[in-house]
Amino acid sequence: MVSEPFDAVIIGGGPAGAAAARLLAAWGHSVRLLTRTVDQTRSLGESLPPSCAKLFDLLGATDAINNAGFLTSTGNTVWWGEGTTRTAAFVDGATGWQVVRHDFDALLLRLAASAGAQVVTGALVRDVRLASESGRPGPAVSTVEYGTDDQPRQEVQASFVLDCSGRAGVVARRGFRIADPTQTTLALAATWTRPDGWGLADASHTLVETYADGWAWSVPVTPHRRYVTVMVDPRTTDLGAERGVTSRYEREIGKTVALRGVLNGATRETVPWGCDASLYHADVCGGPGLLLVGDAASFIDPLSSYGVKKALASAWLAAVVVHTSLTNASLAGVALELFTTREREIHDASVRQSTTFFAEAAERHLHPFWTGRAGGGDPADGPEPAADVDIARLREDTAVLAAFEALRGARQIRLRRGDRLQIEARPALTLREVVLEERLVLPTWPANGHGIRFLRDIDLVKLVELAPEHEHVPDLFEAYIRRCPPVSLPDFLGALSVLLAKGALVDD
Repeated sequence: MVSEPFDAVIIGGGPAGAAAARLLAAWGHSVRLLTRTVDQTRSLGESLPPSCAKLFDLLGATDAINNAGFLTSTGNTVWWGEGTTRTAAFVDGATGWQVVRHDFDALLLRLAASAGAQVVTGALVRDVRLASESGRPGPAVSTVEYGTDDQPRQEVQASFVLDCSGRAGVVARRGFRIADPTQTTLALAATWTRPDGWGLADASHTLVETYADGWAWSVPVTPHRRYVTVMVDPRTTDLGAERGVTSRYEREIGKTVALRGVLNGATRETVPWGCDASLYHADVCGGPGLLLVGDAASFIDPLSSYGVKKALASAWLAAVVVHTSLTNASLAGVALELFTTREREIHDASVRQSTTFFAEAAERHLHPFWTGRAGGGDPADGPEPAADVDIARLREDTAVLAAFEALRGARQIRLRRGDRLQIEARPALTLREVVLEERLVLPTWPANGHGIRFLRDIDLVKLVELAPEHEHVPDLFEAYIRRCPPVSLPDFLGALSVLLAKGALVDD
């Protein structure tokens, strides 16, 4: 039996799927989420950074997260490369969360259902027939076939299919996904308990340690229980002659120094298990009626601790794209293109960051595990992250500082638009929609190529438009605050200095 078409069918009930379902349902769309039965014994502990708080706010999940009883964390303790202890607290006393993924995912699924999404548990997707593949006339709908224990064969149709199935990649494996040959990684994990505590300065910290041919990390989920995982490469890591996951796991723990000491006197309470943690990405993250969301589109190195955050951010972006496409068909193509661009930028930025860390470790551990990761997979020529305007760097930019001093000493200004400046309509994101907004576009700034509209809440387009009409900076400032929301004079002068330094404005 085929149901009435939904606005979206979501495959996968992890953070990406549940978050996208909750948002779309809350925004008035019909959603069915299909999630398979998950082996709870192989759930991992995950560290969520404080910056996830903004995404929880977007989801309307903050109270539920804070009341769930998850252990809060104040930072990380790392033994990286040279082996010395580095303790890093989160900025400004912020706290993150240490969660058991099964519990965290179940909470997000409940929130999705409470928003109105139809959540089908124990669902096994058998086939996905995309509208773009049918070539049939009529409404563009896709069909997803799935089965449950109660009904072995069911079909559901939707305007959008969101593949949020993670590494399984139900749709992503249809030629979208590209494996990274330099990043073949196997994760071996187990949980440990120690009733008398861990003997750490801060037991809430995530612990990370490198060794000659791998690295290990540990996430506490209660004051007395920790997940401890080792990351190895079966091609280069010396796993020994022993067979079986347990013996190999214990061999790897034995290679560590700091973590081995932490675990001294602790009890391993679970049989170790293994899972693939190799990297991959998709060059195209969707098409008409289809989006690859979260880990379905790309898998970033667990070293970043940003996996769940990336999944939630991807889910929000996917929800915005679907909402835009369904409510404003004229922007559907722009929205889909923006989705792929942003997904690739997040992936590429993560690879750059991980490569830097691997290069640091390779200086101490001269082993193929590290040197291969330090030298491979770096998209050096790829785009920077979409919001890559570094305010701190601009404050140290000599051209910006010189422009600022010139403005301070100028009795008069005669500003005009720079010869290479263009003002063009570019896609931008609001909380729920993709819109077109006018932006300043210069050949070399910002580096992401998307153009820029605001800098420290200063509307740069309006400032460029007003600048030629005034001969004194105070007059220009007063004219600006009459047209735009109030801003501070220092921020205004800073933005004006940047425009001059980057060639958006020229003082004759």
